[in-house]
Amino acid sequence: MRLHALGDTAYLITLAEEVSQASLARVAALVERLRAERPVGVADVVPAGASVAVLYTPEDVATHPGELPWHAVAQWIETKLAEKRPAAKAPAPREHVIPLCYGGEHGPDLGVVAEAARMSPEAVVRMHAATVYTVACVGFTPGFAYLFGLPARLATARRATPRTRVPAGSLGIGGAQTGIYPRETPGGWQLIGRTRVELFDPQAEPPALLAAGDRVKFKPVDALPAARAVVAARAPLRGLGRPHAGVLEIVKPGGLATVQDLGRPGRAGQGVATGGALDRWAAAAANLVVGNTPEAALLECTYVGPVLRFHAPATVALLGAEVAGIQTGKPLRVAAGQILDCSVFTRGARLYVAVAGGLRVPLRLGSAATHVNAGFGGHEGRALAAGDTLTYLPSDPERDGSAVAWRIQAPVAASPKKTCVEVRLVPGVDWEKIFRDAVPGGANATLEAMRFRLSAKSDRMGLRLDGATLAVPSDASSGASRPVLPGTVQLPPDGRPIVLMAEGQVIGGYPQLGQVASIDLPKLAQAGPGAEIAFRVVSLSAAQQARLRVAAELAKLRTGLQLQR
Repeated sequence: MRLHALGDTAYLITLAEEVSQASLARVAALVERLRAERPVGVADVVPAGASVAVLYTPEDVATHPGELPWHAVAQWIETKLAEKRPAAKAPAPREHVIPLCYGGEHGPDLGVVAEAARMSPEAVVRMHAATVYTVACVGFTPGFAYLFGLPARLATARRATPRTRVPAGSLGIGGAQTGIYPRETPGGWQLIGRTRVELFDPQAEPPALLAAGDRVKFKPVDALPAARAVVAARAPLRGLGRPHAGVLEIVKPGGLATVQDLGRPGRAGQGVATGGALDRWAAAAANLVVGNTPEAALLECTYVGPVLRFHAPATVALLGAEVAGIQTGKPLRVAAGQILDCSVFTRGARLYVAVAGGLRVPLRLGSAATHVNAGFGGHEGRALAAGDTLTYLPSDPERDGSAVAWRIQAPVAASPKKTCVEVRLVPGVDWEKIFRDAVPGGANATLEAMRFRLSAKSDRMGLRLDGATLAVPSDASSGASRPVLPGTVQLPPDGRPIVLMAEGQVIGGYPQLGQVASIDLPKLAQAGPGAEIAFRVVSLSAAQQARLRVAAELAKLRTGLQLQR
């Protein structure tokens, strides 16, 4: 059993190197123990097949004078690990029988699996359907369950070139793993069948059908029921002329414009990433400027800002990216019918537009945040388009505060264009293996001398880095997938790092180079395609102290603004 820091906001507890029934039992018992008595500040406990992650918010953790939060959390975890009390009797596992149509258009790779196993396709179906699987963990995408128990003979290598589109409900085999894609997504597993069972429903509680420890069996069927039609009706322009509701119209969406807040922590065990604003510090500060709570819903705009029309008076604040012709970081009064053109960024890549009273959208899993890749939350679960409308509460002209002379800066400033973006990195669980051949003390210098470029293929799930590459030893990570979180720097086989962001998967199998200091994630969020990126290796303490300083400044800002109102 090993305890390793995942940067300055999480710990990884490794219970075994490979997934087995024994490791699943140990994980389940530990998760139950940790979740039962979580101290303030511990946000989530996330199971994987042979490991557990503990996620925490440093500024919320109670500490002794001079103590850093990482030490307090580590002590709590070690105390729980040392407890000798007998494990509670585990409840009987839930059982699911899922109808699956094997082969044909629904399972185009059944023949590939059969050939690799030296069996007929019919024999593969019989063997696969006769097996009872155990849900090891839920991750990759919301509701995606990694199923343990695939017969060794059916293990098949992933496709050399992943598909750009895997239909929802497809069951795939990737190495010794099998699982069902809840939603249409790219994927490289061999597809052998499909189901119409809904595996994830953001309006249900819990939203994921399958949970760690559940048992799953597949029932072969000859055909699938017809797909349920889903019609996304565009909301009409509502609220005009009504004193109690304002309407914000999207004239032009610019780049990717979505409704966000600070996300939905505590859902990683269901495969749901925290999500929310990529530059959460700028989003929180923008809300404070207009008198909202930090968690209020607002707009996140990427690369090119939107053109907005307000159909009722409003007080707004812009923060994050800087915008040509508009002062950011202060409350601005807009009149009914006024158009606000935020399209040209002079610095930064992501702009946050807060409206006094907050934007009004239905909450999904306790949050207004749009999970773009999973298609829920925000406005109809998607990016905003021209003609979309959002409602807000009109502000009081006598109390709007827009005449103030002050202006605040973003808590984490965006780097100027054509300047190398330096981010701090805490070494990860596979650091020593990756740099096994480096001279003593040379690993830091080796990485810090490298220069990477932010790829245009980046998104809210992760930032791909081109340029320099790292050699990836074949044994750089264990065979078991492990929890990951925003800031995890993964190394795929091509040696080009991927930095996971707010909508990244919660379970990952690639080697982990390290963890970007959480306070530096906004620097990456504010960098555009082609930006030069450099890592600077720091200690866990240094990363956490940097975050705590910014959190303290934001708390002072909140108090100061409240005193002015």
